[in-house]
Amino acid sequence: METQEEIDRLAAAIYRERVLRARLEAPVEKLMDGIRLFEHSLQITKAGVAAELATDDEAAIMAGVQERFEKVRRMRESKIYRVLEQR
Repeated sequence: METQEEIDRLAAAIYRERVLRARLEAPVEKLMDGIRLFEHSLQITKAGVAAELATDDEAAIMAGVQERFEKVRRMRESKIYRVLEQR
């Protein structure tokens, strides 16, 4: 059985290896990695929405995905913009 210290060392080594590999990657590959990550995340989100709505209707699923994106946008913007008190 591994100790927490051994697990932490392994995690740090994996992180270092991933950082070094990413630094060697061509800029176009970094861009493609971002696109692939977004597409993968979108598929997971769509699966969650489909399960939540109990449907396989693509239009309904995409409407649900858009709703989630809008909710995240509103939450982020709520920390940026504040309603001023009326004088």
